[in-house]
Amino acid sequence: MSKITFRADDELVERLEDLDTSKSEVMRDALRLYLDDAERSDDADADADVSDADVASDTVDEMIRSRVDELVGRRVDELLAERFDSVGRGASLPPRDVNVNISVDGSASETPVNAADEPRTADAVDRKTNRDNPASEAPDRQKSCEKCGDGLSADDVYCANCGEKATHRVFCECGDEVRSDWAFCPGCGRRTSAADVLERGQRR
Repeated sequence: MSKITFRADDELVERLEDLDTSKSEVMRDALRLYLDDAERSDDADADADVSDADVASDTVDEMIRSRVDELVGRRVDELLAERFDSVGRGASLPPRDVNVNISVDGSASETPVNAADEPRTADAVDRKTNRDNPASEAPDRQKSCEKCGDGLSADDVYCANCGEKATHRVFCECGDEVRSDWAFCPGCGRRTSAADVLERGQRR
């Protein structure tokens, strides 16, 4: 144990001598109580500082929050005011007239008689064209397959339904197509199957 020397007033020394316990024990208890009180005081001060800091932080946060709310509300009010002002100005504008000019190219010297005769002339031309070309009025006749009767177009070589040959086209052994009134193949010079028939027809 370490030794500590105290200096005290005479009154404190007399009170210490009146006690039944030893002076050393009394001094140790007194020192222990003093130190405990000092530690409790320091802890209380620290807690107070922390609470003060929390209060200050909460106060700053509250101030910032209120300031932001104020600025946002002010900006929203300004935007709404601008929007309403623009709508009001647009509604107060008087309607404007729009003029559209249409120019038609044509002969200005035509008389009403010419204008009246023009439809009849066009009708006469149409009728003449129809008489000269009667095939133009008739619809395109679609061929049909001789075996199954399915419709065939002009470009079909075989029927898509049954496979029957659409047109009875004749081909030479060399692969060239020959007409039914040809006696010889123009590609290789071979006689065609119709050569005998054509020769008999010529003899008659």
